[in-house]
Amino acid sequence: MAGTDLRFIRLSKDTKIKPFVSGDPDLDSYLFDDAERYQEQLLSVTYILENDKNTVAYFSLSNDRLLIADMKSKTFWKKIASKIGLHFEKRNRKSFPAVKIGRLATHSDYQSKGIGDSIVSWIRQSFTDGNKTGCLFITVDAYNNERAIKFYEKNGFEFMTDNSENDKTRLMFTSLLRKQE
Repeated sequence: MAGTDLRFIRLSKDTKIKPFVSGDPDLDSYLFDDAERYQEQLLSVTYILENDKNTVAYFSLSNDRLLIADMKSKTFWKKIASKIGLHFEKRNRKSFPAVKIGRLATHSDYQSKGIGDSIVSWIRQSFTDGNKTGCLFITVDAYNNERAIKFYEKNGFEFMTDNSENDKTRLMFTSLLRKQE
């Protein structure tokens, strides 16, 4: 990841979270108020990128599935399956395993420096190298604002449906088989 003075740690009960302000109170609150509890309840795992002074970024992951029925259309799904070279018996698969990015935030002093891109690359690599869990997709309920949407699109994510255009979040996904363009 960017920078040599950065440490990457998995959140634990003993973790002393360093100062963090992303500019989004919901994302800041999750790290300080909810992340440890979600981890204790086995709902997600949070990873922290820190330096000596600050939490530079954090992200939380959980298990998910991508339902074919939730896609924009059958034609859209067939294009995705063809693009990644996915072959399966249609009657046997209604969903595919995925990892969900529950939260991803960067400290305001470190935004737009490629840290978020590095985190998405790390997630991609973690679920392809060694293939420990049989995971095919990454999903995210991205905040429905221009900055978040552009970030995920730049990292190869697509909208699953057009039905959420006016919602607070938009469900997006990317395949772990597809090379990032």
